[in-house]
Amino acid sequence: MRIDKRIPQYVEFRTVNGKMMTASNKIISAVLITAIIICVGLIVYLAVTPQPSERFSEFYLLGQGGKASGYPSQVAAEQPVSIIVGIVNHEGRPSDYAVQIKENDVIIKSVTVGELNDGQKWEQPVEFTLSNAGDSRRVNFYLYKDGAELPRIKDPLVLIMKVTEN
Repeated sequence: MRIDKRIPQYVEFRTVNGKMMTASNKIISAVLITAIIICVGLIVYLAVTPQPSERFSEFYLLGQGGKASGYPSQVAAEQPVSIIVGIVNHEGRPSDYAVQIKENDVIIKSVTVGELNDGQKWEQPVEFTLSNAGDSRRVNFYLYKDGAELPRIKDPLVLIMKVTEN
């Protein structure tokens, strides 16, 4: 009897590094090599292609000394109140900004910031006055971008102050 007849026809033997390799092992090896090549190509593509970054505008208020504290809490009516307003453009392109300060939906101050390039920061003291005395007066700061009618950020920055009579 010949040795060939005992070996099924679907099995193929091939010597690789002194080991026997079946047809199924060749298929598995080819699939693994293909997967590795695809993974390496994907890693190179992701490393070379710049990823789009998140687009946003920073909008913040600073108190005395340029810190996120020391905000005015009690002011006299009709006396100027100063607060530092900050904006940083991270929109990926130049944008025009404006700030409106409102009390009870009434504009008490508008500030035109102008155009800021991507990554550019604007930080300036802004003065406004409150005319009506009262406890817990809510002052809202709204950011507008590129002449839009609606604020860029839905919820305003808020300062709550006690306003006393002169």
